[in-house]
Amino acid sequence: MGTNRVTILAKGALLFSAFMMILLFSAPPCAADNTGEDICVRRESLCTMLQDQGFTVEDIRVIFSDERIVLYPGILEKKGKGLNYFNRKFGLLTRKSVERGRKILKENNALFKAILGRYNVEPEVLVSVYRVETNFGHYVGHYPVFNSLLTMTLMENRRSGWAEKELVSLLVLTRSNKTDPLSVKGSWAGAFGLCQFVPSSYLNYGADGNDDGIVDLFRFADAMASVANYLKEHGWETGDTEKERKAIWSYNHCDNYVDAVLAYAKALKKKTGRVSRRRSS
Repeated sequence: MGTNRVTILAKGALLFSAFMMILLFSAPPCAADNTGEDICVRRESLCTMLQDQGFTVEDIRVIFSDERIVLYPGILEKKGKGLNYFNRKFGLLTRKSVERGRKILKENNALFKAILGRYNVEPEVLVSVYRVETNFGHYVGHYPVFNSLLTMTLMENRRSGWAEKELVSLLVLTRSNKTDPLSVKGSWAGAFGLCQFVPSSYLNYGADGNDDGIVDLFRFADAMASVANYLKEHGWETGDTEKERKAIWSYNHCDNYVDAVLAYAKALKKKTGRVSRRRSS
């Protein structure tokens, strides 16, 4: 990227930060006219939701005055469904891919045994989600999740309402964890961590897999326990194909995704020293 382009982008980010300050805190209340779902209405809705969660006007001012804030209009045209997980480039069922998964199972046998006993979700399925979502943590995303969700919240699109709630959830969880909200990196769609949870899923289903009192979805034990908890809470029952598929589909509303997760899990079970299956009483 040329020096001039970098300079332009940097100036653009600073200009947008100043624009956000004016937009969120200096603009008057929206007029009661027939303007529809414009940015002014979405601004007020976001501020109201944050205040309902205990954020003060000053808290909101500080958050949205950060110079790292920038919008990504290009993500509005992206689609998160329809990926062919079985193509050669993805390499899901190659020998190398399956061997890597089996190695993870073997090296973390004690952890998976504990998770199986608690949630009754097969370890192969957890490793499969890990493989399909981020290729074992190699592709967790580079977008600041805050900026991705803010873009979808303020720029009218079919995800605006959902993104607004997720942005509020992100700020709630980072406040609770005393984490910088703009430091969380993930996908353009607002998911983050080794297995790509959106903020509300973190709040609702995040689990402490290593008993350190912290849920960190970038830590392997916590990520695996959180996926198991999510699937269990969405009806997973080992051995019931329909319920297994429904639980995985809840995680990602795509039949291709469900097929891929189950196919990789099945491949892992072949000739591998897996932990014994245990059903809850």
